[in-house]
Amino acid sequence: MKNNFYSKGIIVIRKLIKIFSIRYKIIYSSMQQIPAVYIVHHQNLNGPITSILWLNTHLHMWVLSPFLNRRSCYNHYVNYTFTKRFGMSRVLASIIAFPVSFFVSWLLNSIKAVSVYRGKREIVLTFKQSVTALIKGESLLISPDIEYTDTGSDMGEMYDGFLNIDKYYVKETNKHIAFIPVHINQKSHSIYIGNSVQFNDNGLFKDEKKEIMEKLKNEFKRLQNLLE
Repeated sequence: MKNNFYSKGIIVIRKLIKIFSIRYKIIYSSMQQIPAVYIVHHQNLNGPITSILWLNTHLHMWVLSPFLNRRSCYNHYVNYTFTKRFGMSRVLASIIAFPVSFFVSWLLNSIKAVSVYRGKREIVLTFKQSVTALIKGESLLISPDIEYTDTGSDMGEMYDGFLNIDKYYVKETNKHIAFIPVHINQKSHSIYIGNSVQFNDNGLFKDEKKEIMEKLKNEFKRLQNLLE
């Protein structure tokens, strides 16, 4: 089952990039459920980009809300990314941020990214938008890394807030959603799709949430330790 919802422009760009880029081989651990929530190591954007390009389905990527609006995207680049993180002068940052903000906001809206309102009460909107997509049979892509700039291959510590998706999904469907680890090995140009992890009503949600996080971490370790 394949769900196609990217804009026509993105589909064309995606095909062109794949023609001129290194090909990745996808290795599945088991049959995959659709819809599902795919979890990938951010790797300073390498994880989401590689997943969007090579996984055989369209994915709603979780993205911080400022990047989906041109003006707020521009402000974020000028006030933080280009100045505080990359050390640019404010003048240079403003010059670069102007065209970049147009492209980035267009790109993310074209792939139907989900706005993430981190640390705000509006995070409920993130979960509702995510569940709406899942109910339509469309999958999500989330990078919950705490150290998102880490470019290493292995998944480090993760935030666990994304697991609350299951609570909202169960409320609407009376079913649990599958969380599937994705490990990208840049040396072998391989993408390992792990075994799914799901809630099973085994006790209180907050207690089972800890168990699910541990299972996801263990599955990532298994994928990372595979002979590649």
